[in-house]
Amino acid sequence: MRSLLLAVLAAYLNAAIHSILAFVNKRRSLQRVAEWSIAAGFILHTTALIADWAIDGHYPLFFLRETLSFLAWAMVAAYALVLYRYHAQALGAFTMPLVSVITFVALVIRPGGTQGTPAGFSTTWLFPIHTTLLIFAYAAFFVVFMASVMYLLQERELKLKTFGAIFHRLPSLTTVNELATTAAALGLTLLTVGIATGMVWSSARDGRIWHNDPKEIFAVLTWLLYFLLLIYRSTAGWRGRRAAWLGVVGFALVLCTFVGTRFLGGYHVFG
Repeated sequence: MRSLLLAVLAAYLNAAIHSILAFVNKRRSLQRVAEWSIAAGFILHTTALIADWAIDGHYPLFFLRETLSFLAWAMVAAYALVLYRYHAQALGAFTMPLVSVITFVALVIRPGGTQGTPAGFSTTWLFPIHTTLLIFAYAAFFVVFMASVMYLLQERELKLKTFGAIFHRLPSLTTVNELATTAAALGLTLLTVGIATGMVWSSARDGRIWHNDPKEIFAVLTWLLYFLLLIYRSTAGWRGRRAAWLGVVGFALVLCTFVGTRFLGGYHVFG
């Protein structure tokens, strides 16, 4: 539904602009406009995903265009949860511009493959569960990344004793640490279940649970890093610069898992 996705992009762009202005000017009225735009965009985006599912005849997480659109949708959902739980409006100034870019790429990219149900992939309920869990894990890890960046920015301000505008507009270090830890735990849980369902699905499909595929390798490396991150945060009192840098490095692995495998080829490059 290209026209519907255009409306989604317009809503997200409006949200991105007002989120940035609200971050710079600290005006509640601008933040309210951003939040209403996000809500409208999310509702339209949900409708677009459901429409694509009905029209194309397969779960909208197979081809690259669909995957990017779903990822943008999941990132908005993750930000909405952060906004509700932590009232961290500053995250929107970083999240919504990226969501707008991903939505735009999904809009302009050419649809891949043929329409209809891709044989062997979406004919089982395991495929939608597997892919959905991984996408939401990536969205959670993005929150960890942004929380880690905000921690590093604030720590630098504290070390230099500059206390500029950015310092006063970001959430407190306590909030940032709690956010990063919660998001990392949620992301790791989703990734664990996602990998497990992927193995079951792979075994049912061709009798193998491991294909030595680049995506599988990067997924395991990502799991190990975030597991170490949670261990470190637990033993270091849920805070620390090293933990923040681990969150940054972990997201680099997430990017390799998500997009890098398309350049390396392998079993998981579907469309």
